[in-house]
Amino acid sequence: MDKPSSISEASSKRAVRMGSFAVLAGAAIALALFSLAPSARAADDEGAQTFKSNCVVCHGADGTGTPTGKSLMAPDLHSDAVQKMTVAQMITQVSDGKNNMPPFKSTLTDEQIKNVVMYVRTTFGKKK
Repeated sequence: MDKPSSISEASSKRAVRMGSFAVLAGAAIALALFSLAPSARAADDEGAQTFKSNCVVCHGADGTGTPTGKSLMAPDLHSDAVQKMTVAQMITQVSDGKNNMPPFKSTLTDEQIKNVVMYVRTTFGKKK
């Protein structure tokens, strides 16, 4: 019997190593994604709670505005004007206030503000 050539044997070993690397890399990526999921859920839960505690009074649970909010000209959170804002613009508006909206930088943490902005973007991003 002929011995396998050293080139063929090296290629075969390299393929096994690459396959093992691909499996390990895939497992590492999956693990990282699964570990991020609970913190993403926690941030969304915190954003929802912050919205319920601070924003519902004017913007309403559905984002379209309460009678009080409408009298203060609070925008419909589904509107193009709100949804075209960048995350940074929304964070600034929640932090510093604008028009009849009060500033929340002294009552909410930066993390709470970021989470409520992300909650608004994901929850009210589509028109009703």
